[in-house]
Amino acid sequence: MKTSTVLGIVLAVLFSFAGVATAAGYLWAQADSDHPPAARALPAQWPSNGGTALRPVPMPTGEMVTALPPDTAGQVLCQSLSLARWEALLGGKALREVRGADCHIVTTTTDITLALDSGPANLQEPRETEVAGHTAQLEYLPPKVSSRLDVRLADAPGSSQIKPYLRVELRGDAPALDTLAESIASEVVAATTKPGPALPPVRENGSIPLERPAPTAIADLPLPMISWQLCAALTRELGGTARPYIDGRCMVRGVQAAYTDTVSPRAFPLSLAGRPALITDNLVAVRLTDGTSQELAFTGDRRSLEKIARAVLPRLLGH
Repeated sequence: MKTSTVLGIVLAVLFSFAGVATAAGYLWAQADSDHPPAARALPAQWPSNGGTALRPVPMPTGEMVTALPPDTAGQVLCQSLSLARWEALLGGKALREVRGADCHIVTTTTDITLALDSGPANLQEPRETEVAGHTAQLEYLPPKVSSRLDVRLADAPGSSQIKPYLRVELRGDAPALDTLAESIASEVVAATTKPGPALPPVRENGSIPLERPAPTAIADLPLPMISWQLCAALTRELGGTARPYIDGRCMVRGVQAAYTDTVSPRAFPLSLAGRPALITDNLVAVRLTDGTSQELAFTGDRRSLEKIARAVLPRLLGH
């Protein structure tokens, strides 16, 4: 047999094996792509280290979601959808917690963070999309294991009190993370921006126009609404003209009432209106809720701060 004939037979056999291997590889890849992502076990400890359990909070409307206090923002984002809806959206059992001012959710395949921010994220090669009627930017990074979405909820400029951007960040093995990010953002935005009030204009000194709301407890309200409730309670007790501020403060006739959830923990050795309190000559501070750092402090040039606080607290606590 000629050498050229033998060489031809050998090459034909080799090409045949290569074709079979290629076909087998293709079929294996196709079969593998049909398998769902490898599932991990949910954390045994929950909330995780540094996490906080959920507690009941009221849902904001209009643009007020962008003016939530830090202690409240993550709670609202996590509870904007029911657990059943979260699990239907994410395709399996989900655990929720609050980390700082953020909402953190895990499933067996995906890690999700939702946060409000004063400015847009620095996204890489984002594409523009629309989320519940709002313009959004979507980033989907190779190797297709993470996605971030930024959606602007209000035209107001961002500040320490106003967080007009909602960010949704996903990491994990779930398919189509970009589509999932859009679905999550769409439902959360729709749930937290139902028809309601716009943000008030903010003057250079931080003051805002006065509103006269119906009485309600101030815990977990948006900051402008807290200010209005404080002003309503103080003017009812003191008369005079009230000046509300965007950061949850109100000033009436030399007395200031200020909400905060960011001060260092205080000792509250006394009680006022059934709540733990700290009372000195120039300060009355009251812890508003158990298990949080939400506090209301009264200061001013009057000697009767304790009397004023005692008179207005039932309304502000929702009693």
